[in-house]
Amino acid sequence: MIKTVSINFRPDDESCLPLLRQLIDFLNVEGVTILLPQYDIIRNDECYALAVPHDQFVNSPELIIVIGGDGTVLRTSRLFCGTGTPIFGINRGRLGFLTEFNPDEYPHHLKRVLEGNFNSMERLVLEAILIRDGGEVMSLCFLNDAVIHKGSISRPIRLEMKIDGNFLSTYTGDGLIISTPTGSTAYSLSAGGPIITPTEAKIFLLNPICPHSLAMRPMIVPASSDFSVRIISDFSNLLLTIDGQEVITIGGNDEVCIRQSNRNIRLITHPEKNYYSILREKLGWG
Repeated sequence: MIKTVSINFRPDDESCLPLLRQLIDFLNVEGVTILLPQYDIIRNDECYALAVPHDQFVNSPELIIVIGGDGTVLRTSRLFCGTGTPIFGINRGRLGFLTEFNPDEYPHHLKRVLEGNFNSMERLVLEAILIRDGGEVMSLCFLNDAVIHKGSISRPIRLEMKIDGNFLSTYTGDGLIISTPTGSTAYSLSAGGPIITPTEAKIFLLNPICPHSLAMRPMIVPASSDFSVRIISDFSNLLLTIDGQEVITIGGNDEVCIRQSNRNIRLITHPEKNYYSILREKLGWG
């Protein structure tokens, strides 16, 4: 029986508060201890009495409930990455590939989850390490994708790619998407990449953005590989974007290394849906 739950939501999404209050009432009836983040949007609400310090919010729960869309799940996943705590997503977004439960149905399913009756899927997490002047500057985990792109520069950039230390290719284009199977239905899909079923898929996808060569195509790589991409162009204001939310300025001769993280994420799956039914629903397939 799950007794402690953290609830996360978008820090600026005041429209989620009615659902948050409803969820709190439901959990109170179930006798669950509720932990909320110390966000300003609830500071003047009575539910702020449930807000706790960051470390307690992240390290104490047996279950994480997310109210929002896929972006909120991505933010939450990076926050709780490596804790092993399962995530239950209530969808208030547009697509909701990662938030499988709708607001009108969650009480029935959540009650079963609190009783320990649920299935979860472990999703691959990758790590992006920024190398500058031979030293590691930072390391960031991502569930969807890491994107190297030219930002506001109108000219294409030149990139050099290596896999396990072996030279792969040098190409010119608008950038590169490094996508997990989970992220294959995000930016990579819009850029012409394939959809990868995330179930136990220990692979990732390299998808060049508008390459200036017809020979450059998306490539699937084993997650056990060490991949690196170096900026050859002498530009100083390129961007590395993590899960579409964290943006780091990079420049010429910087190198981004990608490797599999050992801090995976567990998402609770809908007992009445599967990945393919979700694809049909979200992508409007017949």
